[in-house]
Amino acid sequence: TNMAVSLGMFARAAVTAAKLGLILSILPNFSSQDIGTINLNGRWLVSNAGGDIQVNGTVPGCVHTDLMAAGRIGDPYFRFNDVEYRWVAKENWSYSRQFNVPDTLLKYTEIVLVCEGLDTVATVTVNGKNAGQSDNMFRRYIFDIKSMLHPGVNTIQVSFQSAIKYAAEKNMSHSEYMVPPDCPPAVQKGECHPNFIRKEQCSFSWDWGPAFATQGIWKNISIQAYNSAVIRDVHVSPKKGDGKSTLWMIDVTVYMDVAKEAKPQVTGLVSVQLQGFPTLFVKKNVKLKSPSDSLTLSLNVSSQFKVESWWPAAGYGKQMLYKVGVTFVSTGSGEVSAKLVKTGLRTVELVQEKIKGSPGLSFYFKINGVPIFLKGSNWIPADAFKNRISTEYTRNLLQSAVDANMNTLRVWGGGIYEHDDVYDIADELGIMIWQDFMFACAMYPVDEDFLDGVQEEVKQQLLRIGSHPSVIAWSGNNENEAALAGNWYGTDNTTQLHGLFREDYVKLYIDVIMAQVTAVEKLRPFISSSPSNGKQSETEKWVARNPYDNHYGDVHYYNYHADCWDWTTFPKTRFASEYGFQSWPSYQTLKKVSTVDDWTLDSGFNEHRQHHQDGNVQMLNQAKIHFALPSGDAPLQQYQDNIYLSQVVQAMCIKTETEFYRRSRSEIVDEQGHTMGALYWQLNDIWQGPTWSSLEYGGRWKMLHYYAVKFFAPVMTVIFEDKEQLKVYVVSDLTSKLSQVTLQTQLWMWSSFKPLKSWTKTFDKAGNSADMIFNQTTADLLKDAKCTKREACFITTGLLVNQKQYGPTNSYFLAPFKSAKGLAKVNITVSKITMLPDTSKVGAAKTLQVELKSTGPAPFVWLDSGSVEGRFSDNGFLMNVNTLTIHFYPLKSVTAEAFEKEVSVLSLMDIYRN
Repeated sequence: TNMAVSLGMFARAAVTAAKLGLILSILPNFSSQDIGTINLNGRWLVSNAGGDIQVNGTVPGCVHTDLMAAGRIGDPYFRFNDVEYRWVAKENWSYSRQFNVPDTLLKYTEIVLVCEGLDTVATVTVNGKNAGQSDNMFRRYIFDIKSMLHPGVNTIQVSFQSAIKYAAEKNMSHSEYMVPPDCPPAVQKGECHPNFIRKEQCSFSWDWGPAFATQGIWKNISIQAYNSAVIRDVHVSPKKGDGKSTLWMIDVTVYMDVAKEAKPQVTGLVSVQLQGFPTLFVKKNVKLKSPSDSLTLSLNVSSQFKVESWWPAAGYGKQMLYKVGVTFVSTGSGEVSAKLVKTGLRTVELVQEKIKGSPGLSFYFKINGVPIFLKGSNWIPADAFKNRISTEYTRNLLQSAVDANMNTLRVWGGGIYEHDDVYDIADELGIMIWQDFMFACAMYPVDEDFLDGVQEEVKQQLLRIGSHPSVIAWSGNNENEAALAGNWYGTDNTTQLHGLFREDYVKLYIDVIMAQVTAVEKLRPFISSSPSNGKQSETEKWVARNPYDNHYGDVHYYNYHADCWDWTTFPKTRFASEYGFQSWPSYQTLKKVSTVDDWTLDSGFNEHRQHHQDGNVQMLNQAKIHFALPSGDAPLQQYQDNIYLSQVVQAMCIKTETEFYRRSRSEIVDEQGHTMGALYWQLNDIWQGPTWSSLEYGGRWKMLHYYAVKFFAPVMTVIFEDKEQLKVYVVSDLTSKLSQVTLQTQLWMWSSFKPLKSWTKTFDKAGNSADMIFNQTTADLLKDAKCTKREACFITTGLLVNQKQYGPTNSYFLAPFKSAKGLAKVNITVSKITMLPDTSKVGAAKTLQVELKSTGPAPFVWLDSGSVEGRFSDNGFLMNVNTLTIHFYPLKSVTAEAFEKEVSVLSLMDIYRN
């Protein structure tokens, strides 16, 4: 909340702590219609340049959703509409409205129009007079409009230029040398030159999403009036004290806009308080310079104040958050501006130091001094149309991440600096954020105007996002160091180009972005690119010879041709920040944007929706390594079976790779290892199509997400074969030792619910480590269990503490399923559905208990909830018991009878129907 109001009771500078507390308590309750502000959100008139289309629009919003609401276009996501509606992005559109200005507002010294987000290239006029221009989606623009206003009815118009046409014009005018790439691959059905416009890069298309180069007022817009000064931004930066007289030192930097016409010079009192601690405040008398000024005040949190640290999710500690209140009281007028910022007390350190037995440097994060293995995924924009993303939907996606035992998300650099909701909820849930700056897979122009705009963009985003404890690192870009080093775009084709693009790279990411990060804050690490070699890239003038070096920094790894069950193909890297495989979303998700004609593997819709070159073929080829492809005569059934199989393959691929990274945390093998991060690509979807995600558009869990719950568990087992040896590692992220743990290893046949043989070993498991607990020759193991053919058997492992299961059970398949022996088609039925009497959340839908019965062992048992949205407690599982109970958590209440009509069950052998 940011408000400029007149309060006579604070007319002079003598402001007590009690009065400051009163200000902080009442200011958030002022509505945005109080004197001094005019909220311009709401209904606007939207029209195209030709004037033949005029519809009501909503702000915040965009042209596409306004046209859809008016019935001028259908669902942009339906079938081929991403291409059919490309005309919308190629038109120029304007938003206009009237608003009333009271006489009292015109008496203020300063009156400004505050545009929190204009998408993207726009001219703003007020009463026909030019107020200003924008060319950056990621910046707030503030225009002085006092001289343009009059009492009564006023008009405002925001005229947008097509982002597609603007980018093309900018590229044409940059005639000195090319700035590649020109256009995306044809398979993406995208638009060219997004690197020439400071706009969401994936809005011109990506290999997982459509091209909707939106236009509109995408964030709040308002008029603010004040006589002295207004607090524009607050940056809160906690650092650890000496542990004696000071527990924490909280630096609070206040950025203020100062009235240009104010006479005499603006003076006043700035006060900072940690809410909940009435005596913990600091104040300072200030003289402010126009048009903007800043100052830093420090709160000394001594041992008398019982504060707690903020910790990441998954058992490290609480996610304690505190509110820091900042007020400015003008000496002359008593005018007050206040802002409330939520923050947490934590330290972050990126450790890059020598490792015994391995060349290079480590690459891992410490939070509050504790080394933490970063487990999670990569976040992309949740919708092409940002106004459709609700707080509820955002929370559902982020809660799904935490429920899968994730503690980290990387906000990827080709999207947007995310909405405040993302960071607020991440703070609450304990999700650490690796924050890219919004540059991805391209070179960028470095003319003076471009760099000046980026500098302001970066500063504003640092101030907006930087007080969140969830944000633990800044990264300059996505894959642009790798693109230069690998000559992705012909940037090394001549000696001149080689030097030129490296100079441009350093100008943008080091001289501008890193310099701005360092100027605003010094307590978070800055990583120049992802992937990079970290400190080693710096020694190589920021573009390493091989940014994928396993001995340094982070690595992105994709290999669609090798057998993804073969762990020897994976890089034993310090930190895996991207890796992935595609799958199709569920039939339930796809059918919302398609018709019956589209539900075959070779349909035009299936080809159109695949934006990754050869993606559909790669999925089938990967499946064929271990599985026979579905068989049957019914096209729709075969379509659904292939969707299921694609999710099985993706889940197994990412499971195998992630388990490799997790078990590599404590060892050096062949001079490589000490892996301390695994962030698969990608968490969420922007639309309904084949992608690398584990959450479908809408939030439905793919099989991969259910698997993530287990392979990201705090304590888990990993089974693999190393040549002739079968090994089991136990991995623990706990910060303390786990005493008297029993590893149970069992060997089973596909034809029986009874294990052939069990082995147990009891041990003490150290925290924050991975250790090999079981190691036996596979042939001897099979012989000992009297398994005559490995194709007929499989292995499971699990942990017991006090004779009770501790953590997930893992499984290892000894042969491809296409050659499995004794694996028969079994009958799995839903024998009973019961509504449980209690619910874990007030107002939440009640949990349903689902009882399954099977006539034999079955792999990849998949429960489908039909049209009922929600998630199961487990899915895609190996059923090697006769009866199993699963819970279903619906998003909205549903009766057991209604759910029974929707739920269905499928296992691997069911897809072979001939």
